[in-house]
Formats: sequence, C-alpha cells, structure tokens
Amino acid sequence: MVEWKQNQTTAQVSLVNLEGGQAVNRVLRLSTALAVVIFSAGCSAPTLAPLPTVTQSPAPTVAPMTSAEAKAAYKLIAQASCDAAQALGVVESSEDYTVVSVNKEEGYKDYSAAYLEKPETYKLIWELTSITSCADWFSFSMAEEAGKEAEIDVTFDAADSTFTTFEDFGEFGTSNFKYTVANGKLATSENLDPKNPIVTAIKYGNLTDADLNILKTAVDQFLAAD
Repeated sequence: MVEWKQNQTTAQVSLVNLEGGQAVNRVLRLSTALAVVIFSAGCSAPTLAPLPTVTQSPAPTVAPMTSAEAKAAYKLIAQASCDAAQALGVVESSEDYTVVSVNKEEGYKDYSAAYLEKPETYKLIWELTSITSCADWFSFSMAEEAGKEAEIDVTFDAADSTFTTFEDFGEFGTSNFKYTVANGKLATSENLDPKNPIVTAIKYGNLTDADLNILKTAVDQFLAAD
C-alpha cells in the first residue's frame, strides 16, 4: 500500500491594538504582499510529485503433498463430490456426451441417471460408479467396507493444484485421470489415455430443462423398446 503525506504550513496574521487607518493600511499591505506571492507562484512551473512505486504482491504458494497426503485429501474431495451429486444432481459434459444424474426424489419413472452420446443416442445409467463425480468415492468406500486400502494411486501437482489418479484393473486395462477442484469438489476431469483424450466439465445442481430432458428421453426410449 502506498501512503501519501502532505505537509502544509499555515501563516496566521494577528491584528492587535491597531486603530483606524493603521489597521486599514496594515490589511492593504498584507493583501498586496499576498497578491504578489500568489502571482509569482502562478508564474512558476508546477512541481510534480514523483509517482508512487507499486509493489506487486507475490502469488500465493501451494504446499506440495506426499502420495499419502494427496490420497487422503483426494478421498475427501471424492466424497464431497459424490455427496453433492446425489443431493443436488449433477451434469457432466464433454464434447461428445452429456451425463445427467438427479437425486432419487426427482427421478423420472423410477430412473435417475442417463446420458446423451451426441448427436442422438440416449442410454440409461444403472450404477453411480459410472459417473465421474462418484466413481472414485465408491472405490474408496467399498475398499473401506472390505477393510482394505483403495488401490488408487494419487499425486498432487502444487504448480496447478490438480490431482492425478491411476488405477490398474489388470486384464480390463487402466484408468488415468487428472482433476481440477473447485469449492472442495471435482470440477473437471481429463482422461490421460492418449487414445481417448476427453475433458469433462462437472456441474452440481441447477439442472436445466434441457438437462432433465436427456433423462426423460432415455427413459421413454428404454421403456418403449422393452
């Protein structure tokens, strides 16, 4: 913060024990002197004060995390994300598809999740493990119920505050994602598989009519074909 200070000198003239013309003459002489000073000051080049030097505050730094610390932090984020998705509903959208999941109370004909594969393929989602905002939390919670450690490797990048996860499913392949976080929840996910490089944006709550229409269309098509 730059602080400006200005010093000002005040001249005060006291007229004491002056009578009649003496007081008038004293005032006139004082007025004439002040006029000369003001006129002289007006003819002088103004003195410009130097511009203040602004010091930019350093960007806040983020502390690095060990693998264990990153995993513990990511577990809490995964739980908060899935809790929000189940309570508020969630929309997960990418260039090729849009996933919509609502809470059970707002389901349509007892169905609560579906996706649109653009341009016009609508399908139901049967398990919340299939949506990004809940997949990893279910891995953590199911491992915890079994008394095991979730087999998810997690690293944290302090440079951009992102988390990267890796899972090995053996013959079923691997899973490798990079996540950004906002308000303690997953905000975006990036599939690091070079054969399937998808970036997904995650929005909690405030589902639009267009979002809900994906669920309704998927359900209606499923029931019509049944």
